[in-house]
Formats: sequence, structure tokens, C-alpha cells
Amino acid sequence: MRALLPRLLAPLLLSAGVAGAAPLTVEVRFDLRAVLVNREAPSALSLHVAGGAPRPLRLRGPASVTHPESFGLLLPVRLTLPAAPAGEVSLRGPLFVCGLRERVCRRIELNLPVPVTGGVARVTVTDADLAPRRSLWPGR
Repeated sequence: MRALLPRLLAPLLLSAGVAGAAPLTVEVRFDLRAVLVNREAPSALSLHVAGGAPRPLRLRGPASVTHPESFGLLLPVRLTLPAAPAGEVSLRGPLFVCGLRERVCRRIELNLPVPVTGGVARVTVTDADLAPRRSLWPGR
């Protein structure tokens, strides 16, 4: 009976992550004031963890009153990983955004590191993260 118990529990421990390892809670927040994320475009953010498959994040929130095709607000996303990764954690993917002031829409390839402190990893996506990258060569 004693030899049978570890065999029965092994698949459960493996599916939950490394035995004895603490889970990691990841929080992604959005503090966007000057841009709207297009709801109808194929924006696709994913959490990338060293040694693991990307974990897609579902973007959701209410529509903008003035631009119903866009999110007026993106709600925070929270997910739990079975164990804290040994390497880097990052938030990556394309976001289709429109600037409220300049009235220009563009595709931004987001790639942000997600700092891990203890059992929590937090990152806040801001307008600065979604600002267009300036070229060193004018006209290009």
C-alpha cells in the first residue's frame, strides 16, 4: 500500500508544478489615459516564462463611450502559475492602439519585463509603454 500511494500522487504533483514549490501570482494592470486599445483588432498579449509555453491573456473591459470599437478601460488580468519560474518573466505581444490626441492608430509590439517579488509578479502597462518609437533618422 505504501508503494502504491507515491505512484498515485506523482501525476497530481507533476500537474501542479514542482513538488513543494510555491505558486506565482501574476498581475497585469493597465493605466492608459492617452490611448485606446482597439477591441476589434487582433491584439494578443501573452505571458512568457523561461522554459514554458506562452500563456495568453484575455483582454477585456467596457467599450469607450466616444469610440465603441475600442476598450474604454482595460480590466486587470490575474493568473496563477503552479510554480515561480527560475528565469525571466515578460509580457509580450501586439497591441493595436489609437492615440486620443494625435488621432493616429498603430500596432505596437509590447515587450515588458515582469518583476517577480516573492510569490507575486506585477506589471502595469502605461501610455509610455505604448508610445511610438522615435527614429534617429528623420524621414525614415
